[in-house]
Amino acid sequence: MKKTFTTLTLLLTGTAFAGGGNVQPITTPVAIVAPKATISVACSQGTWAKAAIDLVTQKGLFIGYPDGKFDWCSAITRQEVAQVLARLLSQLPANQATFDTTELGTLRKGLQDAQAGLDELRAAQADQAKAIEDLRAQIAALQDQLKNMPAAGAGAVGAVGPQGPQGDVGPVGPVGPQGPQGAQGVAGPVGAVGPQGERGEKGDPYIPPAAPFRYGNYIGAAAYGVMTDPVQGYMGRVEVGNDQVLGSFGVRVTGDFKIKDNNDSNGTNYTGTPGNSLSGAVTYRGTTGRVDGLLGVGAGYNFDQKAPFGELSIGVDYRIVDHVAIFGEARQHYYFNTGNNFPNISSVTAGLKFRF
Repeated sequence: MKKTFTTLTLLLTGTAFAGGGNVQPITTPVAIVAPKATISVACSQGTWAKAAIDLVTQKGLFIGYPDGKFDWCSAITRQEVAQVLARLLSQLPANQATFDTTELGTLRKGLQDAQAGLDELRAAQADQAKAIEDLRAQIAALQDQLKNMPAAGAGAVGAVGPQGPQGDVGPVGPVGPQGPQGAQGVAGPVGAVGPQGERGEKGDPYIPPAAPFRYGNYIGAAAYGVMTDPVQGYMGRVEVGNDQVLGSFGVRVTGDFKIKDNNDSNGTNYTGTPGNSLSGAVTYRGTTGRVDGLLGVGAGYNFDQKAPFGELSIGVDYRIVDHVAIFGEARQHYYFNTGNNFPNISSVTAGLKFRF
């Protein structure tokens, strides 16, 4: 309907631009059928626009698509409008129009009928929308009434009926599982004392095994990596100390130094490690066999960052032999100067210790 209505408007406008003049009338009269709007009819070439459609197709202004279809109910594009106007202009001799007065009347009548059909369709759609809203209101009111209905009450309990006759004895069921064990019985009386046996030879006194000997002084060396995305650096660590200065308490001095700093993807020098540092700590040791656990608290100074820091460490040693041990250690440095690139540094190392 939209395409037909637009086509009629364009035809009337194009004819008005062409002006009146010597025109050739249509030889075959076309009857105009009054339109009747309805919602249920599918979009197709309707009887209300047939007169106008016959006129423009007879004039060759609308020739259809290559597949022979016209698609009268589809929207018209600007390219299709240009094609229609080009065909209209090509049929116009100098100072002459394509349609005569009778044909223009047919087109105007078709346009008026199309407008009237649209008005009737809008009115029918409005009535249908109002009917739908009224039905929705009735359904909502019915739902409210159903919600407000009182719940059905329970009836009185009926009298107990007479007992039925005794049924037949059923078959014997399967044997059940074994029950739990019963409580232990009372102990019996003590038996008579047996004869004295022969006296054995005197054994050697028990001597507990000696604890593994351990040296208090040590020198340790380890290495670890530092990840600072996307650059990774490598650090080395050397520590010297004694873990039994006073009982289980000891002292330790540690030096961390750079092994390698990688460059970033742009090739500029980027420090991937916190830098060289020196620290001292008080340690506490717990020993079981050849395993020593160490806890350390101390402080130090980073020479590259030019900042002091606090240190907390925890580790474990295993003495392979009296003079050689392997160890693992985790440390945390807390920098007091918050303006540096590494405010807090965590590291985990593994290495060897030589005791003497």
